[in-house]
Amino acid sequence: MQRKFVIKILIVFTILSKLFCLFKNSRKTHSKIDPLTFFVGNWNISEPDIPIEMSIQIEEDRQVYLNKQVMNGQLVSVENERLVFKDHFGYELIVTKLSPTTLNLFDEADEKNYQLIREH
Repeated sequence: MQRKFVIKILIVFTILSKLFCLFKNSRKTHSKIDPLTFFVGNWNISEPDIPIEMSIQIEEDRQVYLNKQVMNGQLVSVENERLVFKDHFGYELIVTKLSPTTLNLFDEADEKNYQLIREH
């Protein structure tokens, strides 16, 4: 009698353990990384034509800074390969991922591209 009880307990424990592992693994595969995560950080503009150093900082709270000054506007689109920031004049800054350490910034107001390099 006691032996059957122990065997049933072991079977139930084994089943519950398997279910727990399946649940834990399914949660990992369904969790998505926020596409903004890649863009967060400090980026320096690498352009020989620009005589002064410029930097762009993108924060997790979706704030964007130009030379440490908050930019008026908002992020309107964030995707894996690009993000779009619309300034208070209605012009867009389109940032496109080129590599793990470089971005392309298209400034709609100036109709010009800039290369950004991640600051270490």
